[in-house]
Parts: sequence; C-alpha cells; structure tokens
Amino acid sequence: MYDEAEYIYRQFQSSFAEKKKEPLILYGTGRNTERLLSRITDYNIVGLMDGQQKNGYIWGKKILDYDDVVKAEIKNIIIIARPAVVGVIYHRISEFCKENLIHVYDINGRELSQIFVNRERDIPYFHLSYEDLQKEIEKHSIISFDIFDTLIMRKILYPKDIFDIVERKLDNEDRISFATLRMRAESELNNEGANPTIYEIYDRLQKICGISDWKKEELLNLEINTEMEFLVPRQRMLELFDSIKMNKKIYLISDMYLTKDILIKVLKKCGYEGYEDIYVSCEKRRSKTEGLFDIFISDLKEVKYSLHIGDNEITDIMSAKKSGLNVFQVMSAQEMLECSSYKELLVPNTGLMDHLAIGLFCEKAFNDPFALYCSKGKLAVKNIKKFAYLYTAPIIFYFTMWLIQRIRQMDCDYILYSSRDSFLIQKICLMIKEKQSIDSFPEGAYLYTSRRAVLAATTWNENDIRHRIHIDFWGDIKDLFKQRFDIEIEEQGRDVRTMEDSEIEFFVKKYEKPVLERCRQEREHYISYILKSGLQGCRKAALIDFIAVGKVQNGLEKLIPNIPIQGFYFLKRQPDKNVLDRDIQVESFYPSQGDFQIDSNIYSYYLFLELILTSMEPTFHSISDDGTIRFMEENRSKEHCKTVSRLQKAVLDYANGFIGLYPRLETAAVNRRIPDIILGFLGKEYTTLNMKEITSLFLTDEFYSQSFNILG
Repeated sequence: MYDEAEYIYRQFQSSFAEKKKEPLILYGTGRNTERLLSRITDYNIVGLMDGQQKNGYIWGKKILDYDDVVKAEIKNIIIIARPAVVGVIYHRISEFCKENLIHVYDINGRELSQIFVNRERDIPYFHLSYEDLQKEIEKHSIISFDIFDTLIMRKILYPKDIFDIVERKLDNEDRISFATLRMRAESELNNEGANPTIYEIYDRLQKICGISDWKKEELLNLEINTEMEFLVPRQRMLELFDSIKMNKKIYLISDMYLTKDILIKVLKKCGYEGYEDIYVSCEKRRSKTEGLFDIFISDLKEVKYSLHIGDNEITDIMSAKKSGLNVFQVMSAQEMLECSSYKELLVPNTGLMDHLAIGLFCEKAFNDPFALYCSKGKLAVKNIKKFAYLYTAPIIFYFTMWLIQRIRQMDCDYILYSSRDSFLIQKICLMIKEKQSIDSFPEGAYLYTSRRAVLAATTWNENDIRHRIHIDFWGDIKDLFKQRFDIEIEEQGRDVRTMEDSEIEFFVKKYEKPVLERCRQEREHYISYILKSGLQGCRKAALIDFIAVGKVQNGLEKLIPNIPIQGFYFLKRQPDKNVLDRDIQVESFYPSQGDFQIDSNIYSYYLFLELILTSMEPTFHSISDDGTIRFMEENRSKEHCKTVSRLQKAVLDYANGFIGLYPRLETAAVNRRIPDIILGFLGKEYTTLNMKEITSLFLTDEFYSQSFNILG
C-alpha cells in the first residue's frame, strides 16, 4: 500500500541530506508537513510559511512572513505540497525569492527556478506587424498572394492527413489502403515531371487499383469535399484582402493539384472573392520554383509595382524574388508553432487523432499570422473561450474517447456518471454516441454522490467514526462534525489539525450514538436512491470519476454489494495506507501514482481541470427523509459560475468540432502524451494569461474545508 508520508520522508532525506545543518523553511502547513517534521528533528527547520496564515505557531514551528525570512537571512525554502499547487505557490513567492537570492525547491529536490523557466525566444519575424504588411501593400498596385497556409489553412497538421481522413470515411471493403495509394499516384506523376491535376492523379490511381470509373469519381469527390471541411480562412488575412480588393489588383498563385475551378469554390467557401485571376501549378505545368512566377510576370506590365505575399521561404519568398517581385513573408501556422514556446508539441510517433488535435490547436492559436508580434514566442491569451479550447479541451476530449473505448471493451452494461466531476463527461459521451451512431455504447445515469455522502452512509460503528474524523480537515471540531455527520455539537474546539488524539477520542465517545443514528438514516435513504438510478438487472456497472483515490467507489460497493463496479478514472490517485478497506477495480487514463511522483503535467493541473468539469450544482450532501436531493451550501460566486459555464461551452464546442471532422472515433488510437503536453502550456513560462476571470478562480473542497487558487 502506498504510504504518502513515507514517500515524502524518503524523498526529503534523499534530496536535502547535504543541507541538514543549513537553516531551512518549509512552505505548507498540512498534515504532510506535520508528519515530516516529526521525523526530521535533526534538520535545522527554523519556521514554516503559508499562503493564508502569516503569524502564530503550528506543529511547534513559527509561521514566518516575508519580513521574518529577510531578517533571518534564510536562503532555502522547500515546498511541501502536491504538484497541483506547487506551481501556484512558486509563482506567488518567486519574485520575492529572486530579489532576496532565495532558492526554492519541491520535495523531490528540484530547484523550481530551473523548472519554471521562461520559454521566450526571439526571431526577426516576431517584430513584423500587421501594420507593417499594410504599409508594404500601400507601396504597390499589384498584390499576389499564396493560397494555402497564407490566406487559408487546414484544421489538421499535415496535408497528407486529409488522405487518411478520407480512408477512415470509406467502408472496410473500399479502403484499399487509400492514403498510401493516393500518395503513390501523385508521387509517380511528380517524378515524371507532370505537375499533375487532381483529375490526372485519380486517373493514375484508377490504373494502380483497377477501380471503376464510378468508384474513381466517388473517391475524387470525397477527397475534395473532405478538403473543404478542413479548410478555414486566416481571418486577419481575409480582413486584409477585403480591405484592399477595391483599390489593388489581386492575383493568387499556388503550387497545387487542385484546379482553378476547384480553388474558386474553396476560396469562396472561405470568404475570398474579388481577385483578378489564379495561377496554379497543375494548370500552368510549372511550380513556383520552376517558373510559375515568370509566367505570372509575363502577363503583367508593371512588375516593379508588384508585391508577393506568402509563407514558404523557398517557394514563395526566394522564388518570387528571383523572378523580380518584391516580397513579404507571413508565417504559416505550423511554422509559428515551430518557432513558439509550444514547439515541443511537435514530437515523433504521433497518430492521426494527434494530428487533428495539433491542427485544431494551431488553427486557434496561430490563425493570425501576427499572433506572436512582440511576444518573444509566448502566446498571450485574453479570451476565455480560446483559453479553454486551446489548453483544457483536448485532454478532456481524449479522456472521453478512451473512456468510450474501454467501457465497450470491458463489456459494462450500465454507466454511472458520478456527480459532480462527470457532468461534462456525460455530455460529451452522449454527443459522440449520437453524432457517430455508436449503438453498442451502454445507457447510463447521472448519480448524485460525494465522499461526504458515501462515508456517512458507510459509518456503522465507533471505528468508522474515528476513521472519518482523522481524515484531513481545515477547521474546528464543531465544523467537522457538522460537515461529515450532519450533527450539531455544543463544544467549540481548536483547529482539528492541532488536536491531540485524546481530545479527538473524547468527541468520538461523547457523540457516538447520535452520529451512528444519523448515518443509519442517511444509509437507508441513499441505498434506496441508488437502486432507483437504473441499476436493476445490471451485470457490471461502469463508474466514471475524474480524479479520485476511490473512496466513493469503495463506499458504493459496500452499499450495493451484489452489483460489480468497474471504475474508469481520469487519474486514480494512490490511496494512502488504510484509506480503502477493499480492493476496487479501477482503470486509470493516466498511470496511477502517488501525487508526489511527478511524470506528467496532469499532476500539476488536475485541480484546474476538476474546476472546469464540475457541474453548476453545489456538492451533493445526502438524500432527505422525503427522498429529495440535499446539497451543501453553494460557495461559488455568480461570477465564478458564469466563467466556468463559458469554459464548459468552449470544451463542448471543441468536442463537437472534433467529432464532426474525425470519422470512426471509437477506433481511434488515443495517445495520452499529446494532450498532456498541451495541458502543460497553462504554465506561465509558456503562456501569458491576461484574464482575471481565470486567474482569480478558486476550487473549494468542502470535504477537507479547503480552497485553492489554481492559476493565480
């Protein structure tokens, strides 16, 4: 069994043994700090720091404020906290620590100034603005634009991904390794120097595969229609185009197998009309590097007044210059990704689902070619919808896809979507099931549950009471009895964290009978509610939870022992010893480890994801005597709920878009790495978040009576 306190002690000893005699400060006043202090009495721990408490004593140590630290000339602070809040704490104290030359470490001995390194980088392109392009256009009477990646872009990483999407759309008997053969046909013609049209490519494909004229026409139209689905305008370029088309002559020049008639339809769909003509390589039989610009120039009378705008350094900029045109480069979204703080997203061994996720990320982040102007490669995000769409929607969607696949494979016949963290997951599951016609996905119900409700309902004896009281709680003994057992007690005790075992035992004995009676009532009502949720006749129930140790599932299995439960969690946290009293069956999307065993970004940001997924109802408390749902007191402000609702809508928009673009999602390869990398971009070292609505959000855990500011 995982022992968190033991792990922290061993990591501390391993990481800081050489600093044993140096004065050290521990940041954090939770139970883990108490347990650690009792075992490192040979270290020189001069005091503690805390985000809320600035003075007094706890665990026998003085609480220090900034002035105390400066006066004591202490140069080492060790944060005793889970990765989910380490970053918040570090950013809170980092400026103070830099000014006073103080080193800050996590429990694993990592110096956090080296972990939270600013990812800024600078290149000349980041100093070109939209206004610079406008000024350059003003100097010229004839403007030519590249089309793909300059005026329009695809919502997927690579052009060849379109062929893979087409292949997924085909019935099994018609797939014929379509993507591979489609690329082979084009490659053969290019090697023959043909600069082929799409019609010629499909003639060659027909020859290779031996398909009928009818099938050839069907595949060709499917590819064109699929291409259209993925193409969107770069909005800033469309605005520019529209602003100049009345007083400039505009030409479009493209290396492309799509013919002029098809490109006209593509451009119209993306909002581009009002140009003079299109020069396309497949019709002129010359690519840009082979003389397409020379053909264009031969038709013009005033070359020196011509400006070409494109993204590719070789085919657009160098080739146009060589032909005598003036040039202005605007980066493609993919090149912007490569030059930005997000470049580590381009990792090897990614699949088609990842390519769509990265493509959607680029389309939202870098649709504007000047999004990184004066940013040194760090994207500044000011819009809530864009924020959620970019950083949190991918990982939530990937989890839901994994969930659907695993539930089907495990042959569960009913789903319990646990409140409140499965609220959004249920919506996405039902959206996928409906839009992609996944008939074999089981029915389910939204189950009101909570740690508080389950632990109260499974309190049968004095030892159970004792166990519930010893679970961490930030508050006094009166608040604890009210929260966990719905019992009013007369005494006003000290902070539960600092009480002696003998004091706690006094309250256990004194209030045993009323607590057990209240828990018996709650148990009867709750079992009745659970059995009415649709479980009758269920062979194996799937329980969906987001971030959990398993307390809820553990309790539900006690309350309904005749119905097997298979848990599916986004992240199953390792329970500390004695937290669970049975083996529960759980599959976890991310590997189940202790909270301090960092190996992915999810351990740093799961609290923020939990905040987004949570429903707008308060935490479930219990079932009343008349069978109605009881909730705890709502502690979120109207502004908080409004912000979370907007975040949730963005996640649903992302899911809806993904579902519409990716066929047969139930068979997609789900790669945990890509959405985890994207989630890591929430860090201030990657992204500038200019949204008080986001940075001021708090996550409140009523069970522990704690509040967390996640990204502040």
